[in-house]
Amino acid sequence: MGKRKHIFTWVLLTTVGIFLSAYLLQPPSEDWCTGVGYLPDDRPTTSVHAIKVIVEPILGRHQVYGIFQLSISECPPGCPVILTVGGAGTYCENAGIEGLLQHFEGVEAPTGYYLTRHFIRTRTALWLSIQGLLHQLRQPQNWTLTYGNSPKSRYEI
Repeated sequence: MGKRKHIFTWVLLTTVGIFLSAYLLQPPSEDWCTGVGYLPDDRPTTSVHAIKVIVEPILGRHQVYGIFQLSISECPPGCPVILTVGGAGTYCENAGIEGLLQHFEGVEAPTGYYLTRHFIRTRTALWLSIQGLLHQLRQPQNWTLTYGNSPKSRYEI
């Protein structure tokens, strides 16, 4: 009877291991947006690339993001933006939810601008790493933030 228990345990652990591996190797499901109707239709849009990208998914959550420099008059904090990251998807977000950052991660915003950072999920970065696309994620030109130009700003520096 002891040999049967060992075989059963081995088969059970192997089955659980296979299902767990299959689950972990699936691409992460994202809450992507198409961007259609998210930005105001009556305003021209502007797209800017990240000025700095931090990609350190091994360090845990909130370690994969792009830092963008935005004009206070064109895109005040809280305005809707669409983040597009090559290979990682498109995300509907709001700019400057952290407030008017002037200095961050060694980057300084000039007068009339502020810094905002936008994240992608760590599991997305790890999935891209498995696919060999982590180098692509580290390129600031692959991170784009698009916003509808604001007619007036309530912020001044």
